[in-house]
Amino acid sequence: MARMFPTSDPSLPPYKSLIIQGDYHPSAPIHMCLSVPTGAKALLLSSARQALIRSLRGYNDEWLLTNSGTGNTCHSSSKVDIFYPPTPNHLVVLLSAFRTHEASDPVPLDAKATLDSVPSLLVLHELSAYFLPMNANKPHTIASYLQLVSHALALASFLSPQSQTPMRFALFDSQLDKLKLPVLRTPTIPVFDGEESGDETPRPESVAFMAHKYFEWVGTFDRSDPETDSPSDGSGVRRCTLTLHKQGSDNQSDIMWQWSEVPERTHSRCEELAITFAW
Repeated sequence: MARMFPTSDPSLPPYKSLIIQGDYHPSAPIHMCLSVPTGAKALLLSSARQALIRSLRGYNDEWLLTNSGTGNTCHSSSKVDIFYPPTPNHLVVLLSAFRTHEASDPVPLDAKATLDSVPSLLVLHELSAYFLPMNANKPHTIASYLQLVSHALALASFLSPQSQTPMRFALFDSQLDKLKLPVLRTPTIPVFDGEESGDETPRPESVAFMAHKYFEWVGTFDRSDPETDSPSDGSGVRRCTLTLHKQGSDNQSDIMWQWSEVPERTHSRCEELAITFAW
């Protein structure tokens, strides 16, 4: 079962597409990739390699620290392919180039984008990083973000018929609630003769509102600050909540999980505190 935590329980409800927003723990995408069925493949496409590595090191997930070198975990991680397209254009090209080696379409295969089997899971990581901070010199619009989502959905739709199980798609974006982009670009020159070019810039709108419409499930993380009676070094317990909402259903049917992130010194090889999950 798909999950975002070390243990098999709780597990995510069955889904085809899922978007995760808010302050999720940095190891959540890794746990999801490792939770694919035995022998299945997962694809993780992240906007920034160094940012992902820094967040994982800073968080220090106790389960990953303890189990990353074991045989079962090494076998599972060998089935996870990670790519780091540096720009939105690179991501579009990569998503368009993915093929399996058995593809019958008369399209030249790129060795770097040729998959040995159809992945059971596609994960996009931190798309907002491509568009933040917002810059007037980068005339992105809401469509720029949604185009990336559309290409990912198109890839899942294209590859799924070649597999016995549909390819699932998950997007993790902790900054989605902060991302606002204009709906339209401002023309650089007047559209009509005699029209004066104004200094008005298009009003940015929330990207999250539109992005949610592309997904079957929306998950929202909320992590509190360390408790006030905890040590002043920031190593206190955090209370966390995840709300899962299925699009088209009422809020009363939402799924809510609550747990605590507890820093503990559980590993003899590491002097730093590691994070465990207490349910």
